[in-house]
Amino acid sequence: MCSFLFAQTKDTITSDVQYFKINDNLTYGFKKPRTWDMFRYIPSDVIGLGKFMIQKENLKWDGLVVGSTLAILPFDQQITDAADKLGGDLGGWNNDSRYKKACGLLTIIPQNIPSAVYYIGNGGTTLLLSGMFYGIGKIGKDDYRALNTSNELVELLFSVGVTDQTIKRITGRESPVQATQSGGAWNPFPSFSAFQKHTPNYDAMPSGHMATYIGSVTVIAANYPELKWIKPVGYSVGSVLAFNMVSGKVHWTSDYPLAVFMGYVMGKNIANRRIIKQDKTTGIIEKRTKYKANYTFNRISNMNVVGATITF
Repeated sequence: MCSFLFAQTKDTITSDVQYFKINDNLTYGFKKPRTWDMFRYIPSDVIGLGKFMIQKENLKWDGLVVGSTLAILPFDQQITDAADKLGGDLGGWNNDSRYKKACGLLTIIPQNIPSAVYYIGNGGTTLLLSGMFYGIGKIGKDDYRALNTSNELVELLFSVGVTDQTIKRITGRESPVQATQSGGAWNPFPSFSAFQKHTPNYDAMPSGHMATYIGSVTVIAANYPELKWIKPVGYSVGSVLAFNMVSGKVHWTSDYPLAVFMGYVMGKNIANRRIIKQDKTTGIIEKRTKYKANYTFNRISNMNVVGATITF
């Protein structure tokens, strides 16, 4: 089933590049991915999000994120209370997610539908999708597009994780389940120990689950644009996930605009970096971004320090 949906016949192979026909005028080329790439591009992903936000042509999107967040904030508690009631009426959507152990090892088997929906935004789902595309790539005798997609999903998981955790530790917003005031209190820059011991007191903004999910859908859709069902199905499921987390008092609705923005921009940048686009109508060839990343390892004041220098 998965192979049928995603594995496409390679049109041509030129040197070390495989080309896939997207439509009559557009072709995508992919090189064989290297395992280390999914890790060495992480600094560039974080920097790329920052660069995107400060570019003049993208300020309108920054404004949309900020504006929508500010517009929702005053109604967060009201929306959460309504979602909580609706979730109860639907039969337990407002309850905590519950899981069982698989083979006595990992607690990953959902015990009800709401738990299964919540797991969709979990990093484990992104890893499962990565494994699926890796299998498709190998079954297809080294399908470079599928193998690149597999790498990109892992890269996305780490890049979103780094960015999301950084912003959470800056904003310090209470989750609905732990809220001490309407809409949740804000305690910016909590100490590392406080965040670790009382995570729900500080980790609402933005939603890592939503950012990871939207990023994963974006990566897959960017690599397989000819499959028109990916976006509508993916975003519809994302809407259910959003309701699930508000109803379960995991997130406020205003935690989502920034999360969606992060996931989409990072997913696009990660996928486009590896795609060589050839457009017959314009004759334009868009090549992947090239840069060099150098890493240094030092010891300062009895602490191991890792440094990264990126040249674009």
